[in-house]
Amino acid sequence: MFQAKSGSRFIATISAAAIAVAASLSLVTPASAANSYASTDAFLQAGFTNGQFVTGFTPGVPDYGFSLEALLQRKALGESTSQLAPAVSYLLTNGTNTGTSKSAAGYLFNAGVAKLGLTGKWAFASAVLGAKNLSNRKGLLTAAIAKQQRNGDYPTDSKANTYDRAWLVLAYAANGYDKQAVALSRAMLRFQIADGGWDDGYTLGTSSPDGTGIVLQALAAVKRLKISPLYSKRIAGAMGKAVDYLNGSLVGGTHYESYGDANVNGTEYAAMGLNAAGKPNPAVTGWIRSQLVADGGIQTPWSSGAGDIYATAQGAIALLGSSYIGLIK
Repeated sequence: MFQAKSGSRFIATISAAAIAVAASLSLVTPASAANSYASTDAFLQAGFTNGQFVTGFTPGVPDYGFSLEALLQRKALGESTSQLAPAVSYLLTNGTNTGTSKSAAGYLFNAGVAKLGLTGKWAFASAVLGAKNLSNRKGLLTAAIAKQQRNGDYPTDSKANTYDRAWLVLAYAANGYDKQAVALSRAMLRFQIADGGWDDGYTLGTSSPDGTGIVLQALAAVKRLKISPLYSKRIAGAMGKAVDYLNGSLVGGTHYESYGDANVNGTEYAAMGLNAAGKPNPAVTGWIRSQLVADGGIQTPWSSGAGDIYATAQGAIALLGSSYIGLIK
């Protein structure tokens, strides 16, 4: 997740027009909400280089993680298959770009080893978008499954973190690998912290809104599978504690902070987690909507009043009052 880690602060100014737009947006259902955010969709589209990817912090170099999520946001905002085609081709179906389990090349690999979390995100997006990459997808997911231990988790040397596990659970659930999704979810539950949250994969042992938000979405996906009543009850209990953590750690009852600034991305992920758990918080959703600015993007403390492509790439579904679970067919 992207958070403000610099000591510099920006007090962003929202234009009067943007304030009026944000104030007029009330909670609406996902089915009708997408049309209310045409400018946000346009902002995201404009953020794709040649319609293919979102550039990272190095000019001209793709950030594949954000690109995949931005693609999911555009899908949620109602774009057609033809509109999404250039990005789907570049990010999901081009074997040279993605690599394969046989070639061990492409952005899903590091020195021939598949990146677990990014593979999960790619496979989840592939299922949601109906990408024509079934052979490659099966190969990569099978390779990821082969690394799972008997306890459902990944070995220590894989350095799997909260996001890796959650994205793989989502990928398994979306692609019909129910057994693997359930096994990994059991392992994921063992990492729940006493206060009810999950860490961000970096500050280990400390709960975070974004880590908790993505895990809630993964658990919600598992809860939709055929699982025993006993395990369903266990998941519900864990999700309830996570919801309590998220609602109890809000700043001003509306958002989260990190390093003294508003944590926009974390607030978005938390909102998506609450939505997936069936416990939406209108105050949090309203705060995210209040960060919309005139260019259609979602601002951050460091974007000087303009929309931030990285925050928007993870926030559109939160604007809709929905989550990644709503994209699973």
